[in-house]
Amino acid sequence: MLSLALVLLSLAVLIGIAIALRFLGDRHLPSRTIAAIHGLLGVSGLFALIVALASGTGTGDRYGTASFGPVAAILAALAALAGAGIMLLARRPPRNIGLFIGVHASLAVTAYVLLLAYALLT
Repeated sequence: MLSLALVLLSLAVLIGIAIALRFLGDRHLPSRTIAAIHGLLGVSGLFALIVALASGTGTGDRYGTASFGPVAAILAALAALAGAGIMLLARRPPRNIGLFIGVHASLAVTAYVLLLAYALLT
């Protein structure tokens, strides 16, 4: 399950990078379809990570990374909430969502790096 979580979140990260590059280039938000795929992959990866952690996959005790998995799950959940905030604010005409995008990206990147370390050092 940990491998599935890593694959799903990796796909979400790749799509997120493409979304970020487009947004930084011309300040346009992605289509709802792309955003929905990004969100579904992220939430599915988060769910797989939670299942993996609940089943005891990857303890990380050997290298002192045991807390990386749970912290990655918490940060990914917060990133998902920020992503939902972006989705809600994007529907309103004055789209001042830069702060939400920054928070979402920061939380997601930190969660992903912790998950990589947890998965690779388990």
